Amino acid sequence: MPAFDSGSVVEELAWSFKSHVKGASGVIREPNDRQIADYLAGMKKFVASAKGKIPDDVDGDDAAELIAAMDNLDPEITVQLHEELAGIYAALCSGEPDKELLLKLPPRIRTVFYGWLQQEVMSPEVVSGGGRSQVTTLRSTAAG
Repeated sequence: MPAFDSGSVVEELAWSFKSHVKGASGVIREPNDRQIADYLAGMKKFVASAKGKIPDDVDGDDAAELIAAMDNLDPEITVQLHEELAGIYAALCSGEPDKELLLKLPPRIRTVFYGWLQQEVMSPEVVSGGGRSQVTTLRSTAAG
């Protein structure tokens, strides 16, 4: 009988910043519905608060584009926005990594991490059900 194995459906959200912060690695606990809703609301609020500071044509759903636009702002505003964004992502990660650790990362590494996390959580790659049984392809009735 086929079995569903949640461990084989998606890869764990393992991260490592060891090449930039000594000993920094771990696994993010899979975000729940509330965390995802809070993340989406936080990003919406972040984009709204940043309106007027960043160009209108910047895609608020693209972390890399947001951060690139922020880099053209006054340095103090940029620091403030980076801190706010780190808090939003740390909450999505259940605090592992936490906001302080994210802010220790160089901006390019942090940006790539945000993009990776967003992709993994919001648009996971569709995989098979993780069962052990063989998939049988059925012949189409139209084939005759």
